[in-house]
Amino acid sequence: MTEMNTIKVLQRLFDAGYGTEKEIANMTMVEMLALPGVNVADLCIISELQKSIKANKVISYLSEKTEAKEETKGADYGGTT
Repeated sequence: MTEMNTIKVLQRLFDAGYGTEKEIANMTMVEMLALPGVNVADLCIISELQKSIKANKVISYLSEKTEAKEETKGADYGGTT
């Protein structure tokens, strides 16, 4: 994912009236395909954005950073969670 492509896709979504996380998350494939000038790469970006919205990780997605999964707390000391 490149930043410019993501920004262009987001702008295309906003221009088409999809301005909230809920609206984007609930888009169907038919709605995605109806976007003017959409291509396969755009569909991939929208799909990843939808996944990020549903996982409450939009900022991580947009910054291209993922959080490392936290190891079991206390495992080094024989504890459990």
